[in-house]
Amino acid sequence: MSHSRLTKRVFLTGALCACCACATTQAFAATSAASVGALGPVGLPNLLELGVDPMRRIGQTVWVAKIAPRLWLHSTTGVLAGYVFPANGLIVERAAGSLLIDTGYAPDQAELLLQWSEQNLASPIALAVATHFHNDRTGGIEGLKKHGIRTLAYPLTCQLAREHQMPVPEPITDFAAAPHALNGDCELFFPGAGHTRDNIVAWLPFQEVLFGGCLLKSVTSGGLGNVADSVVSDWAATVRNVQKHYPSPKFTIPGHGTIQDDPANWTIALLAKATASHP
Repeated sequence: MSHSRLTKRVFLTGALCACCACATTQAFAATSAASVGALGPVGLPNLLELGVDPMRRIGQTVWVAKIAPRLWLHSTTGVLAGYVFPANGLIVERAAGSLLIDTGYAPDQAELLLQWSEQNLASPIALAVATHFHNDRTGGIEGLKKHGIRTLAYPLTCQLAREHQMPVPEPITDFAAAPHALNGDCELFFPGAGHTRDNIVAWLPFQEVLFGGCLLKSVTSGGLGNVADSVVSDWAATVRNVQKHYPSPKFTIPGHGTIQDDPANWTIALLAKATASHP
């Protein structure tokens, strides 16, 4: 499987600097032989780490791990300025067809996740959701489309994807400020601007798990990362809005890196540090 290329955009303190050199060391140190599998080091993240460890490696740049009943984490990697950067997403097993939350960086990654679901789940992936317009969330749309799988999104995500020449998902036309239910096993919520103007989160009531996507930073992140499309002034209030709506998740999943500890409060702390140094 080939690596996709991320667009090199704007990074705030901590993105490609000394603090991420530390994260680079942690990435390989934290990756067990079980996660590497037989494919060797090519494709392994060297900036941040896989969401959990070990993960089952199903391709050169794709991993999966069961993290709760009927819930699988997927991690995919793409290349940015020479760094191999992981992105988290989910597969939610549902009787009517499993739900893919975020599609990976590239069509072949999404197709591999689809193939894996057909071979390993009682209900293969039948629908996908993109949590914002960047290509770590939308890059696999065309691969899913080849197999008749729709990808849905917040309407602004579709608009921004089109404007930035990214793969364009289908808008959920009745999705506004209020939470939007996808059947009874996934709730989508737009809490406000932060990492992007369109970032949404997904709440899984059965598992009591919150997928924060790139609105939330892993606790191994040393900075805010790509802020080219961010609204930094609103970001902390948006995270607090998520905490207000979903106050007691069993665990919370950020867009990149480890799912351990408390990504929401860590993100607020990073924002306080960033705004203090860039008033």
